[in-house]
Amino acid sequence: MGSGDLSGIVQPGRGLGSALLADPLVAANAAEITGLSIVPGTLNVRLPQAVHWDGRWRYVPAEAMASDWHERSGQTGYHMVDVLVAGRYRAVAFQADEPAGHGYPPDQIELMSDTHLRSALGLADGDPIEIAVVAVEPAAGPPRPAPG
Repeated sequence: MGSGDLSGIVQPGRGLGSALLADPLVAANAAEITGLSIVPGTLNVRLPQAVHWDGRWRYVPAEAMASDWHERSGQTGYHMVDVLVAGRYRAVAFQADEPAGHGYPPDQIELMSDTHLRSALGLADGDPIEIAVVAVEPAAGPPRPAPG
């Protein structure tokens, strides 16, 4: 997997993104963070290997989503990068910091987009999906390592 390629296989999720992103405050904060009017829900993608966060990834603390985000989601922050899905849909790929429980799989990302990607692309669990990192100015400072 090249540093700009995040292609993988669509996976089932836990449904956490749909419920949390339906909150108007969270949706507004997500739009400010991503620059996209986010459709509630995320698309889970399993990659062929663990993600390497380079200078294009930025770290967003959980409190940027909502002051009680950690309590609601169990997540302490997000490593995010702008991507293009299937060569045409803008999205943000992210990995969450989940210090409790099993933690977040190192070879999984989730996508937030202003398009319902499952519907637009006719995706089902197990389908391949093409995801490319968008060339943007590197984030200020190095990516922050996950706690723990």
